[in-house]
Amino acid sequence: VMGQIESAFFPTEDNLYCNFCLQRGPDWQVVAGVEEGITQVASVPPGSMAKVVWNFPLEMTLKSTNVYGWPQLVLSVHGTDFWNRDVVRGYGAIHLPTVAGSHELKVRMFRPLSSSPLQQFIGWLNGRPPEFIDVKRPAMPTGREVIRVESTGTVTVKVNVVTRNMKQFGYSTPVHGHSAPHRM
Repeated sequence: VMGQIESAFFPTEDNLYCNFCLQRGPDWQVVAGVEEGITQVASVPPGSMAKVVWNFPLEMTLKSTNVYGWPQLVLSVHGTDFWNRDVVRGYGAIHLPTVAGSHELKVRMFRPLSSSPLQQFIGWLNGRPPEFIDVKRPAMPTGREVIRVESTGTVTVKVNVVTRNMKQFGYSTPVHGHSAPHRM
């Protein structure tokens, strides 16, 4: 997998950076490349429509003999609040494409909401809005139905995927050139 975390659109936010990590099954190994990282802080250019541009490179080589736990890219976007404290602006996750080729992924971002107005007020006073303890929570299949969230924006990720020996393990993948944007 080679590509970049290209940009983000958060209508009311500025001065953002993105943490990324890989959530993968137990049979998957990262052979080469970086499994997690952080982008630089980017600002919305004057006259732009709330789009920050990172163009942060991603490159990793993965291997597995089992498709269970297909890798997901997990993102968390951070910014600062009124008092210049670091706060989470959104979480998101998306499966890496299963088909070789060039892909543009649009990752929908969200943040958790407080369970009561009182907790929301206390979080605002302390400067600690609700956050996930485990940043990989958006990629986990259980427990999501009980979390209240609000949509906050989107992150655009462009990747080029190369697969190898899929037929050897009984999987057929179509030949693929350039795809339409994937949305999750």
